[in-house]
Amino acid sequence: MCSESSNSCSAFKYAFIGFIAGAVAGAVTALLLTPRTGKEMRAEIKKAIVEISENTEEQAKKIKNITKEKYTELVNNVIENYKKARDFTQREIEIIKKVILEKKDIEAQ
Repeated sequence: MCSESSNSCSAFKYAFIGFIAGAVAGAVTALLLTPRTGKEMRAEIKKAIVEISENTEEQAKKIKNITKEKYTELVNNVIENYKKARDFTQREIEIIKKVILEKKDIEAQ
């Protein structure tokens, strides 16, 4: 959907990776710095994993929608610019034909 060289795509990838890394680091830090029993700790770890998983899925969906929008926007821009270039080229061809015909007329006289 987006090429590897796309700056916006790269920004989304790095933002997503940063979000995941920050969420994991924050969860681990909070769990390890809070005094709990083993059973409580396991329950908290399980809860944190579920929350991180849900947040990750939500962020992935947002990024997917953004990249779809950008892809659609890009395709529309390419089509629009192609049409402009085609129209411009057609006008230029007509002008060149006129110039050539006028030159032939001048040379024929």
